[in-house]
Amino acid sequence: MVMNVQNQLYSFFVMLYGGIIIAIIYDVYKVIRIIIKPKRIATDIGDITFWIIGTIVFIFFLYISNYVEIRFYTFLGFIIGALAYNVVLSPFVVKTLLFIYRILFKIVIKTFKMISYPIVILYKALLVPYRYLAKIFSILKMLIDNIVSHFNLFKKKK
Repeated sequence: MVMNVQNQLYSFFVMLYGGIIIAIIYDVYKVIRIIIKPKRIATDIGDITFWIIGTIVFIFFLYISNYVEIRFYTFLGFIIGALAYNVVLSPFVVKTLLFIYRILFKIVIKTFKMISYPIVILYKALLVPYRYLAKIFSILKMLIDNIVSHFNLFKKKK
């Protein structure tokens, strides 16, 4: 298919945008790995999943730009987009994503504490009478055991 310069520029910029999207997805994956700190197998599975998603995104943008016609400028646009994002925006985006995670984590923890506070208070309030009653019943049990053993009322006969 013959493409004019306008279509080639359109394909180039769409693939540039695709490279930026892949780099953003990689930054999200990188932040998830920083937060979770996965072991070797989980890292391998995450890497394979990232590359599968990256391939799907690449093919999608290749389809959108020029119906999956593979040209040098499409690869060039994709690589330039990913590299430009990594140099210019990646450090800022990673720091921002980590900051958002920390804030959301604090909000979730505070919300959990606020929701669980009445339950903890109720538990502590019920624990005092329970301990008191447990002591009373343990004393009663010891008395009954002493009485039963003293009189040998329920002793097995040989």
